[in-house]
Amino acid sequence: MDEPPPMDDVDEVAASEPVAAGGQDFGDVDLEGEADGGDVPSHEPAASLAAAAPAVTLAPVPAAAPAAVATPVPAPAPAPAPAPAAVEPPKEKPAVVAASADTSSAATPVPSSPQPASPAIAPAATVAAVPKSPAPAAAAAAPAAAASPAPAAAASAGSDDASMEISVSNPERVGDGMSSYITYTVVTKTSLPTFRQPECTVKRRYNDFFTLYKHLEVEYPGVIVPPPPPKDAIGTGITKLKSGGENSSFIERRAQALDRFMHRIAAHPVLHGDPLLRNFLESSDKIQPPKSSGNSLLSALKLGSFVETDEWFDQKVKEIDLLETQLKKLHGATEGLVNRRKELSTSVMSFVESFSTLSNAEDVQALSKVMHALSDVEAKIAKLQLNEATAEFFDLSEIVTDYFSLIAAIKTCFNQRQTAYKTWQSAEGTLIKKKEVDAKMQAAGKADKKEQSAREVVEAEALVVSTRKGFEDITHKLRGEIETFEKAKVLEFKRVLIHHVESMMTMEHQIVKAWEQFLPDAKAIPV
Repeated sequence: MDEPPPMDDVDEVAASEPVAAGGQDFGDVDLEGEADGGDVPSHEPAASLAAAAPAVTLAPVPAAAPAAVATPVPAPAPAPAPAPAAVEPPKEKPAVVAASADTSSAATPVPSSPQPASPAIAPAATVAAVPKSPAPAAAAAAPAAAASPAPAAAASAGSDDASMEISVSNPERVGDGMSSYITYTVVTKTSLPTFRQPECTVKRRYNDFFTLYKHLEVEYPGVIVPPPPPKDAIGTGITKLKSGGENSSFIERRAQALDRFMHRIAAHPVLHGDPLLRNFLESSDKIQPPKSSGNSLLSALKLGSFVETDEWFDQKVKEIDLLETQLKKLHGATEGLVNRRKELSTSVMSFVESFSTLSNAEDVQALSKVMHALSDVEAKIAKLQLNEATAEFFDLSEIVTDYFSLIAAIKTCFNQRQTAYKTWQSAEGTLIKKKEVDAKMQAAGKADKKEQSAREVVEAEALVVSTRKGFEDITHKLRGEIETFEKAKVLEFKRVLIHHVESMMTMEHQIVKAWEQFLPDAKAIPV
C-alpha cells in the first residue's frame, strides 16, 4: 500500500461539523476529560484553502518509448519459434490538469507516458481517470474492477462466510463533575480468523472512537471512512454538570450514533480487517493518535490548484454537492416534523388535564365516566404521538445527519485524489529539471558530476512511476467506493422509509382502535 498522505493532528484546532441534528452547534472543545484532549478537527475538507493557493503549471513530460509486450504465438512443431514483439499503442493520460499561475488561459491536459500491459497495473489504469471520450471497454471494466476488494481485505476476511457484528450500548458515567466522562460498552461477534475470540467486550470512551476514525482516514486514502458523531462541547458540558447517574438524551443519542458508526466500519470490506480496529475491539488499551505532519496542508497548497476534467469524477462531484443540498432541506423538514409532533403531544396532554378536571365537576355519573374515558383515550394518543416523534428523530433525522458526515468524508477523498495527482505532476516536473541538468553535465564532460546527475535522473524517474501509480490506485479505489456508497445509500433509505411507513401505520391503527373502543360508550350515555 502506498504511503498515505500526512494528516493534521487530532489535537489541532479546526472547525466543527456544520450541521447537527436538533439544531445544536457542535463545538471543538473536548470536555470529555481526556488528559491529551484539545480541539478536534472536523470532517470538513480543505478544498477552499487549496483553491486560494497560486496555481502552478508543470511542463509536460515527453512520452516514453512504449514498452514491448510479448504476444503469445502457438508453437509450431517440432521447434517453437519466438513470437515477434508487439508494441502496445500509447494510452491517453488521465484527463486531469493543473491550472497555470502565470497565465489566465485555460488549463490544458498533460500528455501521458504509455504504460506496460502488466496485470498488476492494468486494472488501476483502466479506472484511474476517465478521459473526456472514454473507451467503452474501459468504462465497462471499471465497475468490475471496483467491485473487487483489495487483497489485504480479502485476507483479513478469511472467507466469504466470515462475519462481524459490532454493537455500542450501555453508556456509563465515570467520576463526578467536570472530571467525569462516559464509557460505552462495545460488543463484537465475529468469525474472522484474525480475532483471538469469537466474542469480545470492551469499554471505550468517545475519544477512542474518534482516534480510531482518524487512524483509518490516514491509513486508507481513497476509502470513504464513515465518521463518528462530532464532538459537542455544549451537550458534553451539560451532561457533566448534571448530578445523578441518569443518562441524558444527549448521551443516548451519541451512543446510537456510535453504534451506527461501528456498524458501517464492520460492514466495510477493507476497514473491518484493520489491525488497529482489531486491537480497539479486543483490548481496552488507549489508542494513540496517528502521526501527522503539520506541513501537509502547506505542501498541498504549494503544488498548485486543480482542475477536474475527468468527466466521471466531475459528474460525481456535482451529484454529491446536489445530494448535500437536498439532505439539508430534508433535515430541516424532518426536524420540523419531529418538533411539531412533540408539540402536538404536549397540547393533547394539556387538553387531557383540562377535560379531566371538567369531568370531575360533572354531576351526571354516566357522562362523567365517559368524559374520563375520553381523557384516557386522548392521553394514550398523546403518548403514541410522542413515541412516533422519538422514532422519527432516530430513524430519519439522525440518519440524514450521518449522511452529512459521509458526504464530508467523500469530499475528503476527492481532496486526497487531487493531492495525489499534483504530487505526481510535481515529480514529473522534477524529472524534467534533472534531465536538463544531466544533459548539461554530459555535454560539459564533467566526469565527477556526470555520475551523480545520472543517478538523480534514475531516482526522479522512479519517483514519477511511484507517484503515478499512487494516483491511479487512489482513483481506482475512490471510484469503487463511490459506487458502493450509492448502492448502500439506496438500501439504507429504502429500509428507513419502509420502517417509517410501518411505524406510522401501526400508530394510526392503534389510534383508530382506541376510538372504536370508546365510541360505543359515548353513544350509550343516557339522555
